[in-house]
Amino acid sequence: MEASSRVSAATPAPVRVDVPPTASVAVGDATIISGRPSAAGKSAATAEIGRLLQGHSLGPYRLDEFVGGGGMGAVFRALDTTLDRVVAVKVLSRQQSNDDEMLKRFRNEAQSAARLDHENIGRVHAVGSDDGWHYIVFEYIEGTNLRDVITNEGPFDLARTIDVTIQVADALEHASERDVVHRDIKPSNIIITPTGRARVVDMGLARLHHMAGDQDLTVSGMTLGTFDYISPEQARDPRSADVRSDLYSLGCTVFFMLVGQAPFAAGTMVQKLLQHQQDQPPAIESLRPDVPKRFGQILGRLMEKNPEDRYQRPAELVADLVTMADDLGIELANPRPASITVVEPVNRPAALHLPWLVPLVGLVAVVAGLALRTATTTRLAVSEARLQGPGAVAVEPMPKESAVASTATADGMESAARIWRVVDTPTVDGDCGTVGEAVRQASDGDVIEVACAEPRDDGPFTVDGKQLTIRAAEGIEPTLRCDEAGSLTREGGWCTVVSGTLDLQGLTLRAAFLPVSGGRPALMSLQGSATLICQGMTLLLPGEAGNGGVCVRSEQTADDRQEIRMTDSRVEGGAAVLESQGGGRIDLIWSGGTVVTPGRFLMAEGGPRTGGSGALIRMTLEDGNFACRDGFACLLDSSALPFGPRLQAFAKECLFVVPEGRPLLEQSGVGDPEAYRSAIVWIDAASRYEGSGVWRRIDGAGERFEIDFDAQPQPMNHTPTIGDWPGEE
Repeated sequence: MEASSRVSAATPAPVRVDVPPTASVAVGDATIISGRPSAAGKSAATAEIGRLLQGHSLGPYRLDEFVGGGGMGAVFRALDTTLDRVVAVKVLSRQQSNDDEMLKRFRNEAQSAARLDHENIGRVHAVGSDDGWHYIVFEYIEGTNLRDVITNEGPFDLARTIDVTIQVADALEHASERDVVHRDIKPSNIIITPTGRARVVDMGLARLHHMAGDQDLTVSGMTLGTFDYISPEQARDPRSADVRSDLYSLGCTVFFMLVGQAPFAAGTMVQKLLQHQQDQPPAIESLRPDVPKRFGQILGRLMEKNPEDRYQRPAELVADLVTMADDLGIELANPRPASITVVEPVNRPAALHLPWLVPLVGLVAVVAGLALRTATTTRLAVSEARLQGPGAVAVEPMPKESAVASTATADGMESAARIWRVVDTPTVDGDCGTVGEAVRQASDGDVIEVACAEPRDDGPFTVDGKQLTIRAAEGIEPTLRCDEAGSLTREGGWCTVVSGTLDLQGLTLRAAFLPVSGGRPALMSLQGSATLICQGMTLLLPGEAGNGGVCVRSEQTADDRQEIRMTDSRVEGGAAVLESQGGGRIDLIWSGGTVVTPGRFLMAEGGPRTGGSGALIRMTLEDGNFACRDGFACLLDSSALPFGPRLQAFAKECLFVVPEGRPLLEQSGVGDPEAYRSAIVWIDAASRYEGSGVWRRIDGAGERFEIDFDAQPQPMNHTPTIGDWPGEE
């Protein structure tokens, strides 16, 4: 039974499915009671109860509106004529009333819920019978169930997820203290009120541990729960379910809050049960790179297969989440639960058992960082702190006049880190005439400042195995041009980073070359396990979609891992912003800034037969504007490059503009079109999409089809209207 958008105890539920134990049925978020055949027409009977009783009274309760049904009966919005208040009334069907076992479960629901009195739990007011109808009266709660909130608004950010999880866990702690297990925690059984409070409803599967005759409720072989969220031990034997089973289901619900789907969302009923028993859920960090590893550890512990490896009580989980919220500067929207003051953790891993250790380690890291940090690396540290979130420490840079600074090495000795200056006329030691010259002379950790006010031709150059920062000198906005088209082959670019790190700050890079026939020269090229950081950069490329330059070309093998961070940067022109070929993994983090291109943001080709796999491209896009005339991304494979690339993207508060007729996402090649579906995971969080109504186009093995925005399970903010194309007068 599921919570309605406007009711406390239940909601219109998907059709209930009753199957023999050997059957295999695909189900959604419905609560399933399986193991024995049902009487024909039970779902129809629920609607019939609604038709028969709507407008009538049971005892002092006038049943004003039938709002749905679930595993236990029909639910009405009703008026308590004695106290003149709106309530929710759940009515058991006459057929179920003649079933002694079902009637016993129905009464147990009322008795279980009546023991609970908590602000995060829907309260039970009364239980009764009238004219052969048995009913329970629940508190009526204004709000929307969590499943519908996520469907309508998109996945939550970390702060809101933590806030809701703490509230639900505190409710489970209260229930556990009274020997009540919910046994059906899922998004549709959690109502979010207009004030943001989470209310757990539907105790229909709750069980009192010490109630006499309890075994009679489960020995008949019934499996109780919802297969997307059921714990492994509850699926095997419902009698073994305790509060740790509720915590497992809560973990699956947290996963849903962050991703928009359950951890094992695909497959039949049997396949889902097997996955809960055997398979590890996807790491949340792989789908939501903005979620810190520490939270991933908490979520992983919630969904451990063995109950002994999970949190043993909800209060332990609450304590860890409150500590994490404090450390990250997250302000909880609702009062801090009292349960965190009484928790006695059991068998907690050291990483989570000692929450005070995290800030202590952070303090030690900061002190060590201050000892090691110099003027040459200050800006890089500040940029990384901004990307990593709260807790970062701002470090004042040393005076610019200090061209040589000392840094401590691992053996305690000091080594020199220099600031090299690129000037029009070199006059002193440390001055260079070109960036390429400075790069060749610079050592690992050095900084190169460009102090040329006028645009200048420069490059190409290579950063090989070292970390360098190239930045604009204070008060100067330098423009570097590359016009050596002949040197920009598919193997390189204006600058090439080979297994090193290049941090570019405050520069304008303008490619003055014209694309050669059949080639797409690259402004920057990454090879091996390389890192590229661009902060406040402007990247300008000539050409059109089919024959233009590439901003960043990534070439890697299966063992390589590359990282690209773009902050407050602008890209104009070119065939693609990122072009990928090969295996390995690319993590791209984009924050702020704008892309205006006649081509695509991403062009990814497959991996070669010798590589064994295609690339995994993970994108975190936040507060960016992307206007792409050819579509946002295209994933390709071929007979020569048969291992198709994969894309996992999280788009938060971004704007995507694509002209009519072009898909936002396109996949093309020689593979099975159905196999392409799982190659893209796109998580939307309050982004906007303008222009084309084609969300995704799949073209493979002679079959082509398109998926529109309207066909997405999660409604997305799409409008066909495009104003002026960005950058055009």
